Amino acid sequence: MGGNALDTRLKLQYFVTLQTLLEQRRQARFLLENPPEELASHQARFAERRRLLEAKKEELARVKAEQVALQQEVDSLHKEREHFRKQKSMVTNMRQLQAVVSELDHVEAELKTREEKLLALWQQLEALEKDVASLSQESDEERQAREQLEAAFAVQKQKAEQDLARIEARLRETQKLMGNASWEEFKKLWNSRKPTAVVPMDGDSCSACHAQLRPHLVQVVKSAAELAYCDSCRRLLYDPETVQPLVFEP
Repeated sequence: MGGNALDTRLKLQYFVTLQTLLEQRRQARFLLENPPEELASHQARFAERRRLLEAKKEELARVKAEQVALQQEVDSLHKEREHFRKQKSMVTNMRQLQAVVSELDHVEAELKTREEKLLALWQQLEALEKDVASLSQESDEERQAREQLEAAFAVQKQKAEQDLARIEARLRETQKLMGNASWEEFKKLWNSRKPTAVVPMDGDSCSACHAQLRPHLVQVVKSAAELAYCDSCRRLLYDPETVQPLVFEP
């Protein structure tokens, strides 16, 4: 695009400013949305512990229900055994005795099997209750570490929010300064190459794709007589030694 050097240089400065602000906005949003690695690791461990805790609670509820049902069966078998014991003492002939003894033996065997299983369930319940208690508790060291990390993240978020508000204000200010036509031109460029549409030269190369630039293109970029684009990646180029972002009031 043509135009006198001053107008083009100024437009280029606006474009560089927008690129810089948009990158700063990306970084601020990242800091706002992403806790530090140590806190993220702590949160991941906490989430995993909560997952395990919920799984243990579900298993505990299932085992408790199984234990209650089995206890009822055992109680019923105890009554049945007492019934046959009484019958055994009241039989009047061998055939009746054999029948009662057979029933009693069957009940005794069933009772032994269920009582053994019930004991195993009680042991399982005890272990699960210990697991639930352990997973439900947070040690003083863990709590202090968590609180310190959360406090640090709160400070990070507060600063990021302040930075983001300042960046958004500077974006609006730059858009107003450059006018709608240049703003629309930048948006078109940005949408085609985001998140990096305006890049500095690195010696005689493009800093984005590292392609070596033609000597004539290097001279055009340095002169800022017109907007110049990398032949390889089509990003807008500028010379960082001569074009700097706008300086805003604090």
